[in-house]
Amino acid sequence: MDSKRYLIYLMRVLKSVTDRKYFDCDFHIHTCLSPCADITMVPGAVGKRLSELGIDWIAITDHNSCGNVRVFKNALKKRGIEVIPGIEVQSLEDVHILGYFSSVDLAENYSRWLEKKMKKVLVDPEKFGYQLYVDENDEYYEIENIWLGQPVNLNISEVFGSINEFGGIAAFAHIERKMGVLYQMGFIPEMKIKPIIEVTFKKTISENNFVKNYPVIHSSDAHSIETLKPTLKIDTNRRTYNNFKNIIKNNYSRDKVKIIWD
Repeated sequence: MDSKRYLIYLMRVLKSVTDRKYFDCDFHIHTCLSPCADITMVPGAVGKRLSELGIDWIAITDHNSCGNVRVFKNALKKRGIEVIPGIEVQSLEDVHILGYFSSVDLAENYSRWLEKKMKKVLVDPEKFGYQLYVDENDEYYEIENIWLGQPVNLNISEVFGSINEFGGIAAFAHIERKMGVLYQMGFIPEMKIKPIIEVTFKKTISENNFVKNYPVIHSSDAHSIETLKPTLKIDTNRRTYNNFKNIIKNNYSRDKVKIIWD
């Protein structure tokens, strides 16, 4: 192949990468900071498995804290995996609500604010699970003593409002499972802005007509390495928070957000 043809070939390869449309995603993943997650959920192990699965766009969403978000974002970036800073808040009604933020700084600010809304409940990690802060070398450096698996002093509306006030977007997590809004309350309450809903099972969509009225996502809610999996294909040319917000919330379309079922 002469130099001219080789140059054309390289340009075609580059264009195919640049014009890529779909990214494999999972926007609900826990780390070793969540009390119900395995202590193996550290950056190296998570990043390795995500790479094996071809997942390149995720959200880190620990219970009531963003304490490990920065470390995971930095570590996974080296593997070409984009991380949206997130959190999973437990409301007074024992309903889990996902929050997504445009930057680590905003997520951490929200996390510090939310900490003041939690009771200072100390728990035995042997009974309730270890809550571990980890560095980019997969080394634990601190244990969180305040129990993160408790409801904060905010109702559903207040959780949604607070996430919005910090510039984030909120979604009801695993609506049909325990701690999901449909499971806990039997209905999805009316909100000022139509909420995003996360479903776990395919039958939830086929058996509930109302679901079609909401932006729907599907996630692994992974608490262990073996439960990581691609759950969405997102149609976009760039993995940015603004693109995420526009596709998932502002201009939701099932053509652009394709659910991957098992």
